[in-house]
Amino acid sequence: MRRFATQMLLFFSAMGAMAGEKASADVLLDQTELVGLPSVAAASQYSFTAATAQALTLTLTDFKIPAAFTSLQVAVTLGDTLVGSVAVNSSGVATLALPAAAGNYTLYVIGTPNAAQGFGGFGVCVAPATSAKSCIAAYSFSGNVETPAAASNSGTSTLNTNFTTSTIPGSYTVIVTDDAFPMPLASIAGGISLGATPVTMLGAGTTQVTLAANTSYQLILAANANTAVQAGLYGVHITDPNGAVVFDRTLPVGIMPASTIVDNTSQQALSLSLTDYAYPATLANVGVAITEGGSAALATLTVPGTVNNFTAPAGSVQIWQFALAGAPPGVYGVALSPYPATGATVDLFSATKVVNPAASNATSYAFIATLPAAGSYNLVVNDFKFPFAFPSLGTPTVAQNGIVLTQSASGDFTATAGPVVVLVNVTPPQSGDGIFGVTVQTSGATPQVLLDQTQAVGGVFSTNVINLGTSGNYSVTLTDLGFPASFQYLAVVVSRGSQVLGKIYTGGTFGFNATPGQYALTFITTPTTANVMPSLNDYGLYTVHVASSVPTVTFTAASSSVTSGQTDQLTWSSENATACTASGATGWIGNEATGGTTAVVISSTVSLTLACTGPGGSASQSLNVTATPAPAASGGGGGSLDFGILATLCALLLAGRGQGARKSDLS
Repeated sequence: MRRFATQMLLFFSAMGAMAGEKASADVLLDQTELVGLPSVAAASQYSFTAATAQALTLTLTDFKIPAAFTSLQVAVTLGDTLVGSVAVNSSGVATLALPAAAGNYTLYVIGTPNAAQGFGGFGVCVAPATSAKSCIAAYSFSGNVETPAAASNSGTSTLNTNFTTSTIPGSYTVIVTDDAFPMPLASIAGGISLGATPVTMLGAGTTQVTLAANTSYQLILAANANTAVQAGLYGVHITDPNGAVVFDRTLPVGIMPASTIVDNTSQQALSLSLTDYAYPATLANVGVAITEGGSAALATLTVPGTVNNFTAPAGSVQIWQFALAGAPPGVYGVALSPYPATGATVDLFSATKVVNPAASNATSYAFIATLPAAGSYNLVVNDFKFPFAFPSLGTPTVAQNGIVLTQSASGDFTATAGPVVVLVNVTPPQSGDGIFGVTVQTSGATPQVLLDQTQAVGGVFSTNVINLGTSGNYSVTLTDLGFPASFQYLAVVVSRGSQVLGKIYTGGTFGFNATPGQYALTFITTPTTANVMPSLNDYGLYTVHVASSVPTVTFTAASSSVTSGQTDQLTWSSENATACTASGATGWIGNEATGGTTAVVISSTVSLTLACTGPGGSASQSLNVTATPAPAASGGGGGSLDFGILATLCALLLAGRGQGARKSDLS
């Protein structure tokens, strides 16, 4: 889940010489991410905001519908801090005390469903800790965890599992839906049995069957895909007499790849689009279907196009993609977005994929750039050599309307307005992972970047894009939260275009200098291989924090004490600041440069302050300079005479001059 927050500037001061005042930076990205391997069940997460501090108790319950989880665990973060985690016990229940604090809480539920069922249901109740009050509705939620179904090399798939009825006996409704994706199934048939006793036969459609309460039944279905594509998709939805769901799952047939599961945070209208970019050739078959549970598909495209304004419920949504290439490879794109789209719309899912012929072992990646007008453009593909360099990063090709465009040695090409496809063939590192970047920009002295995308090969890969509006220094902090265990491998790299600006392994902080524009944060993660808990070692939790660097101020005086009326030499410098202001004395007030030296007359004891501001906030430093009186004159030892002696001598001298004048008059 992506969360952006802005922290308030905090100020503090200290008295005395060299006392300082600093402020926290503006936060550009503050995100906590739960990572799971593609082969494991997608985690379920939920967030709530506590407006006031209140001690809370969380209870995690395994509903054991349709069967108990092999393992089930929850972690809780407050902001970007892990405040607790717990796993259910043998009875399927776990409790966790939450700290009494206001703020944003996020709950992460991971689990391993029963192997035969492939999915399971759970509930999370958050209630006040000081009483036996019921769950706080806004803080509590329930959901399902589902293991992605694996594809079969044949065109036949068999489901052999169990489901348990609810506490209500009577007529149960069983709906078996052929989603006709990418083509209708050749056949689907099976039945429900109790031990060795058949209860009912099943096929595509709706079946009513009388079942006992709290009883485990066996469900068997065999599906055969259309021989033309050897792939299919169907769903099974079973409800009790009151409509409560006891089994709900969509299953692939034959070579249908496993679905991608995304979290739809609320019920909303969505739009699904599918594009065949016809490069190097049109695909022989391409399609996408959206399902939730085992009900009929919410939206399906078996040819390129768009489906608008279909409603998806809150919860896990499955995206099924199927594509076949002819003799040459092909490229397609899929996007699932809120409808109608706005300028702030963020896709729930977006992918561009290369489909190679069945016999090909190539590792290829495709990228789409939309050109605003006809003209000259530039393509750069760069090996970041992080964490490892690629043995080979083949010469990329760029095509428009299926036609390869000629590139110069520096990557310049000419094209008309519209999308272009960039195709890159990669030889993965022999051990470890690698990242490369693809940039398409206009030509000229001040190019406009139209595509700036990174791609990881190996590991679990994700990218965040941040837009910086102000020049300055920025810091990136990566933290492994150790849930359910520390990552085996965790790394992030910051890039812009083909330039790597900073990177770090495992965790820590690094800084980078930036000008206004778009920057990419690329993550490669590998959850631990330690035996933490069955299958839970396939997950990991980390936080990333990106903030503009706080200004720093260094402010000193040549002396902390000077004679009143004399000057003191002030010297200062700052980092990450764009402006500074002085205060505290005549001659030290108003705007100052961000660094320099000056002499200031000190007439009385003063507290001098220099405050500097920048994109990351403000910082200041103060120092005290004491003014001492001028030293009094002193006599003796052939030295200076005191004031009294001088006054007497002057009187005698004047008296002598007066007598001399009278003698002159008499003569």
